Amino acid sequence: MKEKKKKVSLREKEVMLSMERTILSKERTILSFMQTGLAFIGVGIVIINVFQKNHTSLIVGTALILIGFVEVLESMRRILKYKKKMRNVKRKLGKHGI
Repeated sequence: MKEKKKKVSLREKEVMLSMERTILSKERTILSFMQTGLAFIGVGIVIINVFQKNHTSLIVGTALILIGFVEVLESMRRILKYKKKMRNVKRKLGKHGI
């Protein structure tokens, strides 16, 4: 038995494409946060290595590294969530022959 394709209006296609654009813009924002987290880790390592004899720099550097790791992990969690949403949108778009 052949499965009938449901006709989709132009408006519904536009809505799905706008959802796709929104998800992609959110992914770009999350990737920027991830980049910032990696920068925190790098600055923390530099501070620890440059000011080795100062205990304050060790604390500050470690704090920056921890903040960076938390930001990168949170960004990864969020990006995976949006990747799942994007797969769902693409599946809907693919069914309708866009």
